[in-house]
Amino acid sequence: MTPTDVPASEVGKAAPQEKVRTGGFVLEWSGSDQGSWERWHLSEGEPAHPLAPGEASPKNSRQILTLPTASLFAWPLWISTEGEPLDLIRLELAGRHLLKRGMEDSLRMLPVVTLEARRLVVALASEEPFPEEGLPENWKKAERFEIRANLLNAPEEDLLIWKENGVFHASFQRDGKCIWFCGLREDLSPGVLLRASLRLHSEGILLHPVRRIRILAPDGAYDQRSLAAAFPHAQITKGPQVLPDTATLSKAVDFPPAPATAERGKRRQWELIRQIGLGAALIYALSMLWMAGDHLIHRHALGAWKQKLATLQSSASQARADSSRWKTLRPAVDPTTYPLDLLGAVAAPTEGGKVRLTAFMMEKGRLQVSGEATDVTTAYAFIEQLKKNPALGEYEWNAGQPQLAGKNSVKFDIEGTHPDAAK
Repeated sequence: MTPTDVPASEVGKAAPQEKVRTGGFVLEWSGSDQGSWERWHLSEGEPAHPLAPGEASPKNSRQILTLPTASLFAWPLWISTEGEPLDLIRLELAGRHLLKRGMEDSLRMLPVVTLEARRLVVALASEEPFPEEGLPENWKKAERFEIRANLLNAPEEDLLIWKENGVFHASFQRDGKCIWFCGLREDLSPGVLLRASLRLHSEGILLHPVRRIRILAPDGAYDQRSLAAAFPHAQITKGPQVLPDTATLSKAVDFPPAPATAERGKRRQWELIRQIGLGAALIYALSMLWMAGDHLIHRHALGAWKQKLATLQSSASQARADSSRWKTLRPAVDPTTYPLDLLGAVAAPTEGGKVRLTAFMMEKGRLQVSGEATDVTTAYAFIEQLKKNPALGEYEWNAGQPQLAGKNSVKFDIEGTHPDAAK
């Protein structure tokens, strides 16, 4: 797409929209009248489309806002190719007493050309404090900020004049690149432009005297006769304003003033907070998902165990019934539970006559035996024999300490508990 000439009659008028526009650039710049603004949608392979006030920007378009030219300072400089460019620019401006308070923070440069050990640049700075009056609503949220003189690059012209916010401005060009711009007073502008062109030419910034001038304003808006008198050998033409092509907009510099820079900082902070919040929400969601999955796994495992227990329920019930029947029938069929057999097993160690049983009780799987022995040793020996008797092997014995009951007499008590004893 080549630079687009837009007729003055088209400025500010929205053409009928034939199709949905997407992508491209939305260029917003000051209109000719005081306080007016124009919005254009520029897309590759399509004609420039003016947007009406309040009309929404096309989807996925990139917004570029040109700063009011009157709020900017510009100065062309030759600097060395060695060293930090902005530091060299500060030194040059300070040496010429052009560096004002507050300019250093917003100081930028536009590269023009590099020749061997030196380069030509345009030093740029915005007024401080930056004048916000008359700017569009939400202007601080623009994606990029540009210099209008940097977008009006008609390669064949040496001098461009346009009207912006009710004031005429001029831009000198070298090989289609802006090298300096300034505001104009109609009564002094031709002489100022002539002196400026001679100064730029003498410093090698302009390659030759001004040959071609283009006035980007309606007929009669600017005094062409005075301009022709100041530049008698220049060709002066008139025409509509020139819109940049998409290639020029893609390479446009970003020149945000201080309020826009502060707004971008706030947006970055909010974006960081939003990303942290989204990260925390994602971690929480993943944690909840993991816990839900773990809960489902445990529920599945619990259900499987319940099914296994259900299959074992009948066999367990049968085993409990068999055990209950055995406990009921055991006294009738198990010889080790007959009272007389147990009494015989208990009395067997007394055959020597040194031990005499005084009590034998059997109740609910418990045996209580009391007796007398001639001495303590004999009592302990009797107790040990009871514990080792195979007929009494299922019992767990608990014996108390033998007690003297008189001369040559010791009493003892011992209790045996069967594993099936009722508890």
